[in-house]
Amino acid sequence: MRKHQELSLGQIIQQLRVDQLSSDNFCLYGKEDGELKLDSLYWVSDYPDVVEDSDVYPADATDQHFQLVYYGEQLIDVLAVALEEKPDASLQDLVEALKYYQQHDSFMPFDD
Repeated sequence: MRKHQELSLGQIIQQLRVDQLSSDNFCLYGKEDGELKLDSLYWVSDYPDVVEDSDVYPADATDQHFQLVYYGEQLIDVLAVALEEKPDASLQDLVEALKYYQQHDSFMPFDD
């Protein structure tokens, strides 16, 4: 995933599918109050640095007053599990799986 760019969540998911979920060396940042939405824009940047037990977000994210939305590793894990359970998952299904993980700290079960 190319960093230091703004993309919609849909574009990010599509790119990760093309890349076969292979690169997790990024984080998503966005507005603090925003619920994950397919067409919302997110900033793709580096992982935060840890300084004295505190996360220090990259300057390109803090300059825009963005907050951490998802670590790349977690995002890819959630998408991988969702696609394993439901290989034909729509983009919206995957967004729902991401929201479920944020709320429950567990993977969303897909009913057949």
